[in-house]
Amino acid sequence: MASPIEVAAFCGLLTKISLGSLVRAVENYHRSVSLIQPMDLSLIFGCAIVADVLILKLIPQHRPVARFVCMSVFFAIDTVLIVALIGSPLNPVYRPQDLPREFWLQILACCWWGLAARELISFLALLRKTAIQNELLFDVIAGTVYTCAVLAMMGFVFRWPLQGLLMTSGIIAIVLGLALQSTLSDVFSGISLTIEKPYRPGDEILLEGGVEGEVIQVNWRSTHLRNGANDVVVIPNSAIAKMRIQNHSAGSKRYSGILTVTVDARNEPEFTMEILKQAAMACPAVLEHPPCTVAPTELKGDRITYEIGYSTSLFTSAADARSQLIAQIYKRARPATAQQQYSEWMAARDGLSSIPLFLFAENEVFDHLPLLEPLTASEKAELSTKITRRHFQVGEQLLAQDEKTESVHFIYSGVIQVTRQVQDGRILKVLRLGPGDTYGEISLLTGAPSSGTFAALTSGLLLESKSEDLKPILEARPALIESLTHSVAKAQQLVSMFDRSAIQPAVIEPHDLLWRIRNFFRLNVRNQLK
Repeated sequence: MASPIEVAAFCGLLTKISLGSLVRAVENYHRSVSLIQPMDLSLIFGCAIVADVLILKLIPQHRPVARFVCMSVFFAIDTVLIVALIGSPLNPVYRPQDLPREFWLQILACCWWGLAARELISFLALLRKTAIQNELLFDVIAGTVYTCAVLAMMGFVFRWPLQGLLMTSGIIAIVLGLALQSTLSDVFSGISLTIEKPYRPGDEILLEGGVEGEVIQVNWRSTHLRNGANDVVVIPNSAIAKMRIQNHSAGSKRYSGILTVTVDARNEPEFTMEILKQAAMACPAVLEHPPCTVAPTELKGDRITYEIGYSTSLFTSAADARSQLIAQIYKRARPATAQQQYSEWMAARDGLSSIPLFLFAENEVFDHLPLLEPLTASEKAELSTKITRRHFQVGEQLLAQDEKTESVHFIYSGVIQVTRQVQDGRILKVLRLGPGDTYGEISLLTGAPSSGTFAALTSGLLLESKSEDLKPILEARPALIESLTHSVAKAQQLVSMFDRSAIQPAVIEPHDLLWRIRNFFRLNVRNQLK
């Protein structure tokens, strides 16, 4: 049996051994932590980058604020980790124990500079909606930021000398500039255009030389226009920067056009200006306000040149308005026939290339009506002697809706507004009639009442032909009846289409429908809406 002294000595030995083992274990733990902790931070940095990319994939592009917040959060985390690993990214310090994996830490530092550039560009992208609206300018800024980030990687991370690199890149830039002189001219012209903003996508412009269309794209090298023929016209930016640009959409989408008309000097200028203005007022595509204008611009030989100024709601309607105006003028004017040879001789003498228009007189009305073209000259002359003249004033009601008329009315001068009262009681504008138009054929052939109300917008003159004067001729000429029937059917189809388009079904919005249901069941609507 051991003595107490031996037991005490044995316990002291065990205590000494266990304390030594514990100290060695603690030392080994600290060494392992000092080696593993930096590696763990670098792995966390890499995992943060992967998580950043994956989460951004889940956030849609049309939510830029949410994407920017996500980028900012991960960039803050990455900044804390990179500072813990290498200190400041502007002056990285690699500890002696980090030398074996210095290249790995340099890669992480490069990633941080890339994330910093992305963060700055994302912030500028948010400002682009308000302050920076130039797409090309934003691309230049983004390219500059990324270039600076690459130079920072080479200078701060890898500590490469940048002077030699910049000198070499300057020589390369000179060579490329000479080789790509034309392309660079287009690029810098495009940047200048986007900064100055003489036009934007969606604007309707007219370029020097007659090129006209809607701007659909402005890129680094060229501007794309869509013209009236629906063709895409591509113009280099260097060429368009030197042209005179007329922007139809600057300030207002309204387009102002001009049509030049040459009229025989035998027509009185005041009467001619009145007819031309009324013809423009009768065109559906021409706006009522601002009013149309007509001005004589040149008197030469046997002709006077007039300019008709008109406005349309959009540039795309300009071609329709021009076509309608030409068609309306043709109803009231023709190239001179009796003086045609003389006019051709005058045109050849004065170096002119066309024959002027002539506004025909009252006794020549039936000679220029397409519906009465099958009639002989004697029949037209006989009808002309039976014409009744009727002057009207502004605001006068010439024919009411559902009223019958026994005459065909030819508008010699003046503008008439046609309105129609639809089923729900609304009175809507149908169309405007101008010089050369006729009305009353439906009542004459079918006996049906008028489909609309005819009221004078201007003063003018109506030439009326009574039904008793036309019926003998219609009975003797079936072909004329067929021609009139076609015209009447077309007018009736127009009225039917107008009535169908005038029907506006009541559309109940979802919130309005919810309110009606709650109100019907006498629920507390105010509290529910809150």
